[in-house]
Formats: sequence, structure tokens, C-alpha cells
Amino acid sequence: MIRKILVALVSSILFCVVLASINYTPEAQQQPDTYYWPYFSLVMVYLIYATPVYVVGGVPASMLIEALNRRIAWANPVIVYLFRLIAYALAGVLVMVLFQIIMTLGKPTNLSLLSSGYGWGMLASLLYLHVWLVSFLVIKEKRRVW
Repeated sequence: MIRKILVALVSSILFCVVLASINYTPEAQQQPDTYYWPYFSLVMVYLIYATPVYVVGGVPASMLIEALNRRIAWANPVIVYLFRLIAYALAGVLVMVLFQIIMTLGKPTNLSLLSSGYGWGMLASLLYLHVWLVSFLVIKEKRRVW
């Protein structure tokens, strides 16, 4: 559980840094007399929204997916990876749908994939999956011998 929360925080930071890099306008391209957000401010604003979504929506979804994965218990690691890839992508879309319902308080929203954030939710959840998988390479758990 602690690992999942730490992975959610790391994923949130990585996602927000990349998203801020995409939306940042370099100083050479800025128009005079126009306000542009500084890069660090963009990262902070994105973190305000992304971190709760990762922790409150992503961690429980990840726990559910991993419990389902253990219950099915496939032997082939490629099939396990494909299952996780599809499940996390769908969970990212579902979490974004729930987040948008909460943010709009039930008002109708645009259903296009990237403009409504569903594609970003999918990318964010796949980033979480891969950071979680890398965390097992970085921090190896000690096996208990009882």
C-alpha cells in the first residue's frame, strides 16, 4: 500500500512535469505584453489537480486490478502484462470520467477522447503502471522466511 502511494506521488510529479513541458511557452516564443505562466507554476497547478486523482482514484483502482490479476493467476508474463496494460488504460479512463462528473456536478461534458481528458487519464494510468513495475527493479523487497 505504501509502495502504491509513493508510486502515485512519483507518477504524479512525472506526469505534471511532462504536461507542463508541453504547455509551456519558451521565452523566445512569447509575445510582448502577454502573460505566460512560468514553468514551475504550471507544474504546481497541475500537481494540485493530478495528485488527488492519482492517490484517491488511481491507488484503489490499482489495488483492484492487482487483486483481479492475482485471482486469475496467469502463468505467462506477456499475458499478465497485456492484461495490466488494458486494465490500467480502462481504469484511467474510468477515473477521468468520475473526476469529470465530480468537477462538473453532473453537467453534460464533451465526449471526445483527448479534449475531455480521457486520453490523458489513460496515459497517466499507463505511466503509473510502468513506474510501479520499475519500482520492483529499484527496490527489491526482502522475503520473509518463516
